[in-house]
Amino acid sequence: MVWRMTKRGRLIVIAVSIAILLSAFGLPVTAYGSQNSGQSNPGGYVKYTLDLVNNTLINGNFVNTGNALEPWGIAYDPSNGYIYVANYGSGTVSVINGKNNTVIATIPVGSDPMGVAYDSSNGYIYVANWYSGTVSVINGTTVIANILVVKGPEEGPGEVAYDPSNGYIYVTIYGSNLVSVINGTTVIANIPVGIGPWGIAYDPSNGYIYVANYNSGTVSIIFTGVSTSSTSISSVTTPTTSTSTRPTSSVVPALAVVVAVVVVVLVVALLMIKHRKP
Repeated sequence: MVWRMTKRGRLIVIAVSIAILLSAFGLPVTAYGSQNSGQSNPGGYVKYTLDLVNNTLINGNFVNTGNALEPWGIAYDPSNGYIYVANYGSGTVSVINGKNNTVIATIPVGSDPMGVAYDSSNGYIYVANWYSGTVSVINGTTVIANILVVKGPEEGPGEVAYDPSNGYIYVTIYGSNLVSVINGTTVIANIPVGIGPWGIAYDPSNGYIYVANYNSGTVSIIFTGVSTSSTSISSVTTPTTSTSTRPTSSVVPALAVVVAVVVVVLVVALLMIKHRKP
């Protein structure tokens, strides 16, 4: 008796094998395009996808192959109902009107904009421009100031947080191991923290600013008190083995393993197709 497989059957075996391998490594199986929006999830689901390049609103979760905008940081301005998105790849900020989910403006800022925050004390949006070393201050859809916070390129700034207790903006300066404090459009202080400060957040329950130091394995806890002259810092150490000098995406060899295994499966499948056994 000869073992045979139809052309359609061969394709099914190969497709199923690849899908199983990709799923085992936690990688997406579906192709680019409309995806499962996860309507059954208790926490919600993706109802729309806004394509910033074409200003097109798409139903459901649409996965694009990528574009030059590279949206990074995002913040909401409750005074006008706008959402501000920092486009790292194009040096711009897209302004979205939340009422109809359309892009109403594209604002040029500095190079490589990343972190974004809203200041409720003055209604401004603050954008940290990584490569330019500046923080752009936006009022509505107009840049009213570009604040220089570092002198060299790629030293930062990275992320931004607002402290409503004193009305100050706090910006992590990655290459200088500092947090710059901005009042309005003026830098009023630079606070030394750990090595490679990146993420930053304000805790309204205790009034502290928390700074994640990428290369120190620590979290700096800043208490400003009444003024920046009384600023104090403590640190919490977290396990780390990183020696990187710049925050980059983790390069995990799992993808290479997946590719190798997929190739092996394809070869085995082809051999099985040609093989005849009684």
